[in-house]
Amino acid sequence: MYSLKTPEAPLALTTLGAIPFLVPAGLMVIYREDPIFLSTVGLWLIAYAAVILSFLGGVRWGVEIVLRDKPRFADLTISVLGALIGWGLVLAYFQFANAYAFLGAAGALLLHFVVDRASPEMPLWYRKLRIWPSSVAVVCLVLAFFLFRGI
Repeated sequence: MYSLKTPEAPLALTTLGAIPFLVPAGLMVIYREDPIFLSTVGLWLIAYAAVILSFLGGVRWGVEIVLRDKPRFADLTISVLGALIGWGLVLAYFQFANAYAFLGAAGALLLHFVVDRASPEMPLWYRKLRIWPSSVAVVCLVLAFFLFRGI
């Protein structure tokens, strides 16, 4: 639990998990002049960001219930907030096709990263591993915001 070396399975799966951020962002750059395609690919990106926010909350929930017979309300609440925020951002994207949903998702992922990095309950390798995929996700979402705002 206290090792700095990232186990191979989480490293490989995290690397694969970055692809659904990179592909839509890349497609948005290539097809930035096509508003219909841009909107569709934007939906893929915001939906995946919501899925990842839910996943990260599940990781936090899992750590909390494994470590404590009486899990702390605040930590369980934090784990659920990501899923609720992600859901709200997907709804906002559908309702308003709003570019700010991308910034909201970037902010939520960044906040989740900061909380997880500061959490002594999370394994050190996990806290270290989260740096680059969180950066990739945030950069892709911010890029999508600027590309989507132009349509």
